Amino acid sequence: MSKSQLSAFLSEVEADPALKLRVEAAADASAVVLIGQESGHVFSAATLARHLRG
Repeated sequence: MSKSQLSAFLSEVEADPALKLRVEAAADASAVVLIGQESGHVFSAATLARHLRG
């Protein structure tokens, strides 16, 4: 579930310039997780890190 939530969040980020700026300005993965939660997406910092590593 976390991976699908992350994918949905990243799609939303790409479609919303203001959200994209918030994510780019985030201090770390935990901050991105909190932004995702505010948007209704639940994923972990570890899931985000795995995604970023490819």
